[in-house]
Amino acid sequence: MIHLDKVSYSVAHAGRRLTLLQEISLHVPREQAVSLLGPSGSGKSTLLALLAGVERPDQGRICLDGVALHTLSEAELARFRRQRLGVVFQEFHLLPTLNAWENVALPLQLAGQGEGRQQAMQLLEQVGLAHRSQHRPAELSGGEQQRVAIARAFVHRPALILADEPTGNLDQQTSRHIIDLLFACAAQWHSTLFLVTHDPQLASRADRSLTLLDGRLEPTA
Repeated sequence: MIHLDKVSYSVAHAGRRLTLLQEISLHVPREQAVSLLGPSGSGKSTLLALLAGVERPDQGRICLDGVALHTLSEAELARFRRQRLGVVFQEFHLLPTLNAWENVALPLQLAGQGEGRQQAMQLLEQVGLAHRSQHRPAELSGGEQQRVAIARAFVHRPALILADEPTGNLDQQTSRHIIDLLFACAAQWHSTLFLVTHDPQLASRADRSLTLLDGRLEPTA
């Protein structure tokens, strides 16, 4: 599902190039759950951006679900993300003017698959929020918003889920529930899960755990 071959990435800083990722090589089979640990500034979010095709590497190749991202145009990358990726963010990123089912259905609408209300309601039922389908994000708790975000990520049955600190803004009890839900949905829909976290206990839930230090990837389990 995920194949990285000597991927490096740098940015311009103070008149020179600052290397954020150095020759990252990684292979993740289909339906595996992988966690990525690392201190702030280690490059975790940069790696997720590369996997999502939002950024392009300076060197190396990235293949997702058999597709070489470097061969795709920006329009093709956007279509690939809509069809095959689901993303769960720390900050939820729900649209404040849309209610819960409308937020969940949005990926289907962007992919030209119609209104998507039935599919959205099915996912909201699965995450225990069917009764809150008409509520907007401001009317939901943080845990409820993240459950809506998880439903949105899975509504189009993506091959790959990218999760960026999905429990970073939640209390411990809510975090456990969210993580249980995330892993259960990934297993049910046979999605590969790539999870960025700062929590070693959460990371241990994955099939495999990796650590990113100074832009280099190190196996930890």
